[in-house]
Amino acid sequence: MKRIHLFLFIFTLSICSFAQKNYTVKEIPSPKLAGQNHFVSNPDGILSDVASLDEKLIELEQQTRVEFAIIVVNNFDANYEDFEFAKAIFDEWKIGKAGSNNGLLLLIAKDRRKYRFISGSGVEGLLPDVVLKQVGEQYLVPAFRENRYDEGISDAINAINDKLTNPKSKSEIQGLISLEKKKSFDWKFALGSSFLIILLFILVFKLVNKQAKKQKNTENQKSKSFTITTVSAKSSNNKELKKTILNDKNGYEAVYAKGCVGIFFFVFISIFILAFTGGFGLLENLKVSHIPYIIYTLLAVGLFFRYYAYIGTLRRKHFDDENFLEAVKEFHYKYWWIIIFSPLIIIALIIHAFKKAKTVERFKPLFDSRNMEMFRMDRDINLEGEPFLTKGQRKEELIKAYDYDIWESTDKKEHLVKVWPAEEYDSFIECPSCKFRTYQLNKQVTTKAATYSSSGTAKLTNECSFCDHVEFIKWITLAQLVKSSSSSSSSSGGSSSSSSSGSFGGGSSSGGGAGGSW
Repeated sequence: MKRIHLFLFIFTLSICSFAQKNYTVKEIPSPKLAGQNHFVSNPDGILSDVASLDEKLIELEQQTRVEFAIIVVNNFDANYEDFEFAKAIFDEWKIGKAGSNNGLLLLIAKDRRKYRFISGSGVEGLLPDVVLKQVGEQYLVPAFRENRYDEGISDAINAINDKLTNPKSKSEIQGLISLEKKKSFDWKFALGSSFLIILLFILVFKLVNKQAKKQKNTENQKSKSFTITTVSAKSSNNKELKKTILNDKNGYEAVYAKGCVGIFFFVFISIFILAFTGGFGLLENLKVSHIPYIIYTLLAVGLFFRYYAYIGTLRRKHFDDENFLEAVKEFHYKYWWIIIFSPLIIIALIIHAFKKAKTVERFKPLFDSRNMEMFRMDRDINLEGEPFLTKGQRKEELIKAYDYDIWESTDKKEHLVKVWPAEEYDSFIECPSCKFRTYQLNKQVTTKAATYSSSGTAKLTNECSFCDHVEFIKWITLAQLVKSSSSSSSSSGGSSSSSSSGSFGGGSSSGGGAGGSW
């Protein structure tokens, strides 16, 4: 019989121990899961009239703008002290409104016989630690000692309401309300400004795209009907030449391409930094009012590179440098206001102004033997410059070693050819064979590509792009490719989602509050 009694005692004790729940931070159910007008979490059923407490807390928030959450449990994680646990929950739930930080939390642990207030940083001036300690000792402790938990909490809520509505506290409360209104205004201003900025930039991008499309259509028509007026017998060579020029990646398009790649890497690295380092504290200082400026900056950079792409379209359309510079000038004169949307374009304007200034001497009219002004040949019309340029000179133009300007007298009896260094002048030297500046030094040509299983080979040569004169220098061994040894690991955790009709507003606490025991 004694053994049976002992067994029943142990069995009962085991049931009680299993029934006792020591909650972790994640396991405490948020009252907002039941709706926006719920503030009390009572998972162990210690309180008998949660609804009336919720009503008081709703009234408190309406009158004082303080969001007061209450948690009543038997016990919680033994690894936490009451302050640490309450602070962790406050941070997890983000009690209060973001910006005003008007949250207040009361944690009650029945078995530990402890209570703890945690106040948001915006409430600490209204409810200093000493005031919360006074409320706890005067209303919570006496009632809890007699197991009157509902009554003690209700009296504490009334006391806090009285203190907040005291005339001395009203000015601070009004400041809190004003802060909330300002926060709401900041959001509306940020969203409205961002929408307006995006809309305006869409219109500007459409305008630039329309101009680019118009230039492209003109370019295609010109390509289809392209003929050389001086030599019509070489139409196949002319078409191939025109195709080469139209597909040429000029410096402006290179800026656009590099800019796009740069933006991609910037966004990728930014996301990486924000995801794995928290942005080095930048997000903490980020305000809602900064959003329009961020959007403007990103779109302005994008417009800058789109502008460069359009200038590249003009460059491809005009082989003649003077026509190109005039086309760019005309665009700037017509759409000068675009710098309002992207001040970076001012840099391009300055660069263009310097380039144009350097060509003043180049495009200055020459005079023939009769002292009559000569006319410069339009190279958009006579693309090859025949019969005045040789094939070698034409090749020099194509590889951008030299630019040739052809001047003719009005009677077509005299002509002059002026040579000017072009963009790739320093990349070539005079060929020892054909004497044209088409000779490239140290050109590496791969003969066998390197793989992951074997090395490759390449030859280093000096080579002429016109007469194909080649001078072999040496063979080069290309290193065998090596596979990356980086390892990646991924972890996945179970996630659960539950539908809720409410949430706390994103507040934070600096650790203020008070606690005690009974």
